[in-house]
Amino acid sequence: WQAVIVLAVLTLPLGISTSKEYAELEWPIDILITVVWVAYAVVFFGTIMKRKTKHIYVSNWFFGAYILTIAILHIFNNLEMPASIWKSYSAYAGVQDAMVQWWYGHNAVGFFLTTSFLGMMYYFIPKQAERPIYSYRLSIVHFWALNFTYMWAGPHHLQHTSLPDWTQSLGMVFSLILLAPSWGGMINGIMTLSGAWHKLRSDPILKFLVVA
Repeated sequence: WQAVIVLAVLTLPLGISTSKEYAELEWPIDILITVVWVAYAVVFFGTIMKRKTKHIYVSNWFFGAYILTIAILHIFNNLEMPASIWKSYSAYAGVQDAMVQWWYGHNAVGFFLTTSFLGMMYYFIPKQAERPIYSYRLSIVHFWALNFTYMWAGPHHLQHTSLPDWTQSLGMVFSLILLAPSWGGMINGIMTLSGAWHKLRSDPILKFLVVA
């Protein structure tokens, strides 16, 4: 992964880029990212398979979804034909290229930053507050609702473009529906602090998680 970062720092200022937002890196670096992500998935899911407890806590659900979704997005958005070692052309063209790009762009940010954070929230808030999660049932509903609705919201990045109107409308509808799982998860995290609000004064982990 550190090699990916170094290569990104070297290639992007030189203009070596696919010109795709959040997916600028050229194909050799994309392959390296894939290798890293497969290794990450093997470590994570291998650990889950070797667990000694039958139950899988909801934090791991969010981390598992994050790993699998990022893998799918990365592979399909970076399908390209290499022209040289540092140049390639997307397998998609026109409006299809834009749609796949923002299906990736929206969800890469969403799952990389949001879903992974929620996994941490569901672990650290109960741990630091020394209280059980407010509603475990709500956390499961939150997980499935977020994963289903988030994936459809990418077209809201392409409003008033040549993307078909029905696709733009679908993206906006699911963006609005996202309010429900977003607020549901937030309420679940904050309500876990019921009876432990005094810990906010001294616990920096809780301070950052509640603000986030």
